[in-house]
Order: sequence, then structure tokens, then C-alpha cells
Amino acid sequence: MSEDEDLVVRLDVDEEVEAAARRGSQEDALEWSGNVAISLIIAGSLMGLWFGALLFAADPQDVLENPLFIDQNTATVNGQLLSAVDEANLTGGDPIEGIQVILLDIDDEPTGHSAYTNRDGRFSMLDVPKEESFTLKVAHSGNKTLRITFNPGEQADLSLTMTPGEGVVEEDLRRDSHLESAVLLASVVASLTVISALFGLAGAAEARRGKHYRRTQYLCGIALFSRGGIFIGPMLILAGMGMLSATKKHFEDFEEDEN
Repeated sequence: MSEDEDLVVRLDVDEEVEAAARRGSQEDALEWSGNVAISLIIAGSLMGLWFGALLFAADPQDVLENPLFIDQNTATVNGQLLSAVDEANLTGGDPIEGIQVILLDIDDEPTGHSAYTNRDGRFSMLDVPKEESFTLKVAHSGNKTLRITFNPGEQADLSLTMTPGEGVVEEDLRRDSHLESAVLLASVVASLTVISALFGLAGAAEARRGKHYRRTQYLCGIALFSRGGIFIGPMLILAGMGMLSATKKHFEDFEEDEN
């Protein structure tokens, strides 16, 4: 072999070695990008699981039923009893002392809760259950009987007026409760958040196997609804999806499509 031919062979070998080194470096970079992408998707999905768990923990019904918050199941009923205002004589509006206020259940049966008004006409009843409706009854000779239906905890203070005469004055202070709707909505959002996050973890596992590129992206796309940290989790998952697109040549089905 001549000297020139030997030089050409050495150059060809050097080029092949250099090309192999470049390919190896590119493979390492792609593998690193794929690992980072998978890590981002897992991190975003775990944030979604955490956020979903917080939503379940914040469910209003769970809080009310938790033994650690048992005091939340009762309320203190406070109020004041005043005499009716007589505009003609410019009298009335004064506190009435010593009048018994009785608490009845919705079936008009005594509950064992009662109180007498003090010198300021005020009364208070402790530990009244919040899950039920009750009726306050005030009866006094020479005045109309008061019957006030309410839900404990909805009013900070009840203002009652004694009106001279006969008969019954009835009033319903109950408001529509939206607790059940709030519980249902919170449960649905929490469930969807957790399910979406699980799709993200499944997408990360699919990316690790490197078999189906489109399936991986679809799974991760569903995980964007996991709302981990409101937008932080979805942003991490989206960044991971972007990095996966740069490594899609490593997926088996992408190579098949190219062929």
C-alpha cells in the first residue's frame, strides 16, 4: 500500500470514529432529554395528586363530620327580646327582662334548650345542633306568641319583638342550604383532578417504555387537567411533552411510521 493510500485509509477511519462519537453524544443528549421529560411529567402529575387530595380534605361535609371539628356541629343561639314600638305614643323598643324563650324541634317538641332574658333583654343557648331546624317560642300574657323558625348558625343574633295583643306571630328565617351542591362539586373536581394525574403517571410509564409516542402524548395531554398547584403542575407536564417531541425518534411506533 502506498503512502497516499495509507493516509486516505487513516482519514476515513478518523472520520468514522468522529461520526460515531457524534452519534453517541447525540444519543446521550436525547436520552438525557427523555429522562428530564419523564421527570417533569411525573412531578406535574404528583402535584395533581396532591392538589386532588387537598380538595378531598377541604370537602365541607368531611370537615363537619371530622371528630377533630365536632364543635362545628353545634352553634350558640343568641338573641334579644324587645317591646314593640308605638309610634303614636313614641314608646316601646325597650328590652324585656325575665321572659322565657323555649327552643322546640321541627315537630314542635321541647328540646331541653331554654333561656330567660336578662335586664338587656338578651338570651343565649349553647350547643344547639346545626344539622336541624328549630323553632323559638316566646309566650307572654298580654302579647302575641312568637314562633321563629330558623337554622342555628345562620344568624349571628336573633332580634325578637313582643307585640301586644292575641294570636301568633310566625316567621321563617331559614335560608336555602347549598352545602350538598358544594360537597358534590368539590368531590367531582377532586375526583377529576386525581384521575387526570393518574393518566399523567401512566403517560410517564409509557414514555419510559418508548413504544408508543402518540399514546404517550395523549395520556400526558389528559393529565393537563390535573390542575396541580393551579397551573404549575400542568406547565411541568406541558414542558415534559415538549421535550418528548424532541426525542420521538426513540419511540418504536415513530420509526415504523417513518418506514
